[in-house]
Amino acid sequence: MKPIALLIATGLSAALLAGCASNISRVETLSRYDRLTQNEDGLVPVRAFADRDGAGAITAVYMERAAVAPGVLEASGLDATSFNRLVDTLSGTMCRRLARGNMRVTTDPAEASHRLDLTITGFDATNPVAAGASGVIGVFVPGPLSPRIPIGIGALAAEGELMDLEGEQVVAMQYDARNHLASGAGTFTLLRGDIGATSDARDLAQAFADRFGDLIIEARDDANGQTGSTDRGTCGALGDDETDTASVE
Repeated sequence: MKPIALLIATGLSAALLAGCASNISRVETLSRYDRLTQNEDGLVPVRAFADRDGAGAITAVYMERAAVAPGVLEASGLDATSFNRLVDTLSGTMCRRLARGNMRVTTDPAEASHRLDLTITGFDATNPVAAGASGVIGVFVPGPLSPRIPIGIGALAAEGELMDLEGEQVVAMQYDARNHLASGAGTFTLLRGDIGATSDARDLAQAFADRFGDLIIEARDDANGQTGSTDRGTCGALGDDETDTASVE
């Protein structure tokens, strides 16, 4: 058991020293950054801004699929089809989070009061072999968080911006993280052969979308803004083929 204990201790120490920031190269796509403030409400620090009065004016949000910043796909070493799985996850999760928060999401800009843009600004691929091996230590570590050895772990940088029809920034978030938790790369995932180059980034994309969605919904609710419902099928069209949980208007 000593080698296993040493492996766990080494992985935990390295993860704590490295933190959750990815330090990957990223590009900036938001209209402005001067109002963003550091927010460490969670495992991953983010920079964010919310104009609650502006969010209170939301009646419907226009969304397109998430964009990929220039150079990110080329630097990833992946083909467009593989990278699109990550785009699907980010786009679909974001839409579903807003829909669950009783916000109307639409793919018709004429119906919207605001526009939401998502951009993948940085990416490091998961090394499936290293990630699978490091994920195994989760079996030996009790508790909800299963640390992984920080070798072969993928990373994601992403930005989101909600703007009104005049182009004014209402809510924004900048996110940059490396997946030090075995959220999708434990022993059973290894046995199923599910670990791939975008596995960690897809987990992180879901975390980013949920957190950004929370910020938007909370800002609207704080301002007693209008609620609405998203047509069934909207989120599926934007992202992946998971069950569309949006309510029918």
